[in-house]
Amino acid sequence: SGPSQNVSSAPWSVTWPESEPDFRREPIPEMVETLLRYNEGGAATWRSADDRRWMMYSFRWLPGRTAALFVKNHRPDICLPASGLTMEQQSGVHLVAVNGAKLPIRSYRFDDSGRPLHIYYCYWDGRSSYVDDAAAAAEDWTARGRLRAAWQGKRELGARMLELAVWGHEDDAEARAALERELAKIVR
Repeated sequence: SGPSQNVSSAPWSVTWPESEPDFRREPIPEMVETLLRYNEGGAATWRSADDRRWMMYSFRWLPGRTAALFVKNHRPDICLPASGLTMEQQSGVHLVAVNGAKLPIRSYRFDDSGRPLHIYYCYWDGRSSYVDDAAAAAEDWTARGRLRAAWQGKRELGARMLELAVWGHEDDAEARAALERELAKIVR
């Protein structure tokens, strides 16, 4: 049995969209659990009101769990092309305000066998303030950056990763609007 499926942490938490059509929890392979060493997390799929297919991964690491560094360096732009998808574009990090939280989200668009696939990836580090896009973009995800933070007295306060994927939006602005609607239901 793997880590808990219930993900919560201040200042924001994840509520699984269990009332959405075709909602289904997806298993996390044991190898992934071992590799990521998260404390809480899971995956799910569902269909939104506009009949788009969504997939979500959400993981949380309590303070002191170093596997979070692995997640920072294994993002969609690295992993998905290795699985055969073609990345068409990516954006830098942008803060998205959702129910009082500021989430640093990177956006990606892939070609999935001729279908557009938008991936929204959020890695949130409890030490970071995320006051604006520039501060979020300046996060140093390297081992050196983590050492610098330690030297500056910034304790490891835990981390979380939230990734949402949606298929079928041809227009990037439509996909972004759909993301914001889904996040409003998910992030508390």
